[in-house]
Amino acid sequence: MARQVIAGNGYLEAGDAFGDWLAGALTDRLAGWRGRIRVCRMEPASHVVCRYEFGTGLSVVGKFFGAPTGARTRYNADAAMRNEFLRLRHLSGWIRVPHAVATSSRFQSVLVTEHIPGPTLRELLDAGASLYDPLTGVAHLLRRLHDSTRTSCRRERDFAYVHAILDQNNLPGSRRKRFDRLLGAWWHGTRLDRAGCMVHGDATPGNYLFDGGICAIDFEGAHHAHPVRDLGILAAELRASGGSTTTAEDYGRSVNSSHNAFASGGSTTTAEDYIGHLLWHYSGSEDEFRHHTAVLPFFMALGYLRIARLPWRAAERDWLLAEAEACLCAIHR
Repeated sequence: MARQVIAGNGYLEAGDAFGDWLAGALTDRLAGWRGRIRVCRMEPASHVVCRYEFGTGLSVVGKFFGAPTGARTRYNADAAMRNEFLRLRHLSGWIRVPHAVATSSRFQSVLVTEHIPGPTLRELLDAGASLYDPLTGVAHLLRRLHDSTRTSCRRERDFAYVHAILDQNNLPGSRRKRFDRLLGAWWHGTRLDRAGCMVHGDATPGNYLFDGGICAIDFEGAHHAHPVRDLGILAAELRASGGSTTTAEDYGRSVNSSHNAFASGGSTTTAEDYIGHLLWHYSGSEDEFRHHTAVLPFFMALGYLRIARLPWRAAERDWLLAEAEACLCAIHR
């Protein structure tokens, strides 16, 4: 039965065990409805994710933690399901996230949430649409999340994660030593000295939906870290998506130039402009903007390394690793 639930596009017929459970979890919104449930597979995703459409116009999303599609396959699926359910309920008091409806260990550790219509930032980016309004919404959402969850910052966890991602990239010894030396310089510097907060953890364009406002999804990896972590990962994703000709060594100057263009009402089109826009609307003052710009390279490097380990980005691997190294070199400037 679990295989039928996650098979992909099609219908769940009346009497299907998962369909009956799902209808029961939504009984207060279906008013006695019975019938077929349309199933649409949603990709890409790190787990099997399907949208379930009822004839009433109601749609929900099922995320099956027991059916991973990425490299990470050995973990406690039920614990991950419960953790994300609780995080969504917890975060809904501060930021817009999908309403967490129900969970079930019986059906591949499924988490059911409301379906939010509207394109992701990834889809807008691929379509060549302007990202200025959506990124303003993302900046404000992340700022509310970070300000509402302030806590101590454990730099050890950030650095341990970067080293783990480096391990996954299998760099030759000499290059790995260069990365280790650069990380050591960041560790002994003061730029990363700041209180922490809960971060989204996977701040990629595919995890923000735009329907006139911004809704954040996928909080499986949420944890406490430096607040600029989310900004850096999103910035690296934007630059790695194309439309940029500026080298990483010059990115800081480009971001500040973008800020000047926004302040004067100028129009801009490159990835650096989007990054500057994101940072400017996240920052509460010019001093904060300058501070965030100084910290950003560390977490942009992390973002590039996360992308470089993906097998379907192998053709860009050399460029991504060069960008990551150049970003870390910003500690010496």
